[in-house]
Amino acid sequence: MAVHEHLRTPAAANEAALRRLFVSIQMAKAGLGATLALAFLALVGHPDSYEWIALVGLMAPAILAALAFTKAPLSALEQAALAVFAGLIAYLAVLTGGVTSPLVVWLVLVPAEAALAGGRPAVARAAAASAIALALVAGVEALHALPPSRLPSMDWEVYAVSVFAAVMQAGLVAAAAQDRQRAADQAAAEGAAMYRFLADNAMDLITRHGADGRIRFASPAAQGLLGQDPEALLGVAPAALVHPDDLRVIQAAFMESSYFARAAAAEIRLKRADGTFVWAEIRCRPAAPAKGKAADIVAVTRDITERKVHEQALIEARDQAEGANRAKSAFLANMSHELRTPLNAIIGFSEVMTHEMFGPVGSPRYLEYSRLIHESGAHLLELINGILDMSKIEAGKFELGEEIFDLEEVTQAAVRFVRQPAERAGVALKVAIAPAARVIFADKRAIKQVLVNLLTNGVKFTPRGGEVRVTASLDSKGVEIAVKDSGVGISAKDLERLGKPFEQVEGEHVRAKEGTGLGLALVKALASMHGGEATIESTLGVGTTVHVRLPYAAVDDKGARVAPAEAKIIPFKGAA
Repeated sequence: MAVHEHLRTPAAANEAALRRLFVSIQMAKAGLGATLALAFLALVGHPDSYEWIALVGLMAPAILAALAFTKAPLSALEQAALAVFAGLIAYLAVLTGGVTSPLVVWLVLVPAEAALAGGRPAVARAAAASAIALALVAGVEALHALPPSRLPSMDWEVYAVSVFAAVMQAGLVAAAAQDRQRAADQAAAEGAAMYRFLADNAMDLITRHGADGRIRFASPAAQGLLGQDPEALLGVAPAALVHPDDLRVIQAAFMESSYFARAAAAEIRLKRADGTFVWAEIRCRPAAPAKGKAADIVAVTRDITERKVHEQALIEARDQAEGANRAKSAFLANMSHELRTPLNAIIGFSEVMTHEMFGPVGSPRYLEYSRLIHESGAHLLELINGILDMSKIEAGKFELGEEIFDLEEVTQAAVRFVRQPAERAGVALKVAIAPAARVIFADKRAIKQVLVNLLTNGVKFTPRGGEVRVTASLDSKGVEIAVKDSGVGISAKDLERLGKPFEQVEGEHVRAKEGTGLGLALVKALASMHGGEATIESTLGVGTTVHVRLPYAAVDDKGARVAPAEAKIIPFKGAA
């Protein structure tokens, strides 16, 4: 329980104190009412029905005190107590002589007690209630409707007792008012002390600014952030602290808070006492505005110099990496002619020697060497073409040349390209192109390259006796080309890496093969350039299927493009 009391906020503690005060006042009134009831019974004897109502009403404050222990709003209970008090006094006055009743003097206590319940509106309502109650008593007496009073006499003793009781009640109200004021002052002092403690010990600088931006309060953190005492900052305008290039930024943030009553933030450079600048993040919001005037601004400023240094380092590193990547891509893209020309010569001359076009070479071993030179040159040219094409794509120099062509013919050409290595590996190649997908609109060379890359991968990773199948179909999403193999498959963790440039899979289930790791990356890049995508499905030990979706490649019998049902048609260069 002590821990909970310690953690209670000043507002909650003040609420609890006010409820205790309300309970004590109501119980005091109930005790005084019980005393009056007993005195009345001693003087008068058995009460009639009207007097019973009055006696029960004297105990109403005890009911209100009990309600204070519930979750009922304290303000509602206080207003109810005042209304019940004024009504009870009026009723008792009617029973005991009207305006000449010794109890009429108690009506002055209603506004006095209202001062405990709130400000001027509560007192005004209580005074109005007292006036109405007195008017009702006077009205009943003017109509000669007063019941006969059963008090034994109206001598001064009765008046003295009534006034004495009223004085006692007034004393209780005055004491309660003092207690409430002390509780409010203590709560305000505790709140101010807590906020002062936070402001004094916060690492961030807390400031209050006028609508013009001038500082009206600064926390002690100013010494650590700016190297200045808080008092030296009072009255200082933003222009004296902020870097000239950041002045508009801070002014816009202050304008947002002061005139538009919205929170704002800005990253600025602040001038220290030694003339150096420190990067800071300032977050500001409007304080409670005066009526008809722009609001003051409460700001919290944090040193972000270290973060800015890291950000700048990251930006520089990124720029350097991007520059190096652009230089690499541009270099490789520009090296196409220089690399391909000698390779084409090597491949051409070795092919001439292999076929002995100008006469016999001589020793059979020379024929074998020329064949090896030809195969190695062709393999090297394939690798270089892949690298150069990827470099062109990354450098933005690869352009599509769409046209209408026969997908069946292109597929057969790709199959012929990989037939020899497939036969050596004992892998069967099969093609099934649906009639609806036979004629398509795309970049012919790019589609052939996609097929060659996928077929090469399929043959490379399919054991002897397996097969690689190429299929193409047309559905509501466009043309789909799929290359499926019965190879070793790919694990789920390796699938996440595949398709990135130079990524390859090696392990106990996959033999390490020659290559650059660009095949799938090129397939994905070329599919994306066609407005489509390439996806991979694979099961370890079962096989792999690569789906290439071309949503804008379908054409009808008349050679017009077919709009896919699930995508928007976008124009391509070369469309006819």
